[in-house]
Amino acid sequence: MRNKAPLALMEQLVMVLVFALAAALCVQAFVLADNRSREMENRDRALLEAQNAVETLKSCGGDYRAAAQLCRGTWEDTAVQVFYDEAWQTVEEDRAVYTLTIAPAASGHPLLGRAEVSVYETEGGQLCTLPAAWQEVDAYA
Repeated sequence: MRNKAPLALMEQLVMVLVFALAAALCVQAFVLADNRSREMENRDRALLEAQNAVETLKSCGGDYRAAAQLCRGTWEDTAVQVFYDEAWQTVEEDRAVYTLTIAPAASGHPLLGRAEVSVYETEGGQLCTLPAAWQEVDAYA
């Protein structure tokens, strides 16, 4: 009579191999999901900061210098720039991980102000863009 031990051992080895393969696939899926979650968290935070910048600019009546001061950024005659670290705290440009830019845009109407607010990663990837528009007050009205 033949011994069935090698067959049982082979079966267990195959089951361990299948389990290891399934575990590796699950770990990879969890890593991908975690990376995607971090990307979406950064995009959500970028959109929140862009929305805050738009509301700040609108509350200043389109005064880019005042908006830059309130956002803790700089106005460079063409755009407001605010620099953030990985925790979304404002920092100097050399330590920045994210950059928020508020650039004036032409509206085509004399009493309508427009701007484009964009948030970028330092590697150059754009996280979001948000258009802004507000009614400007005519000083002679």
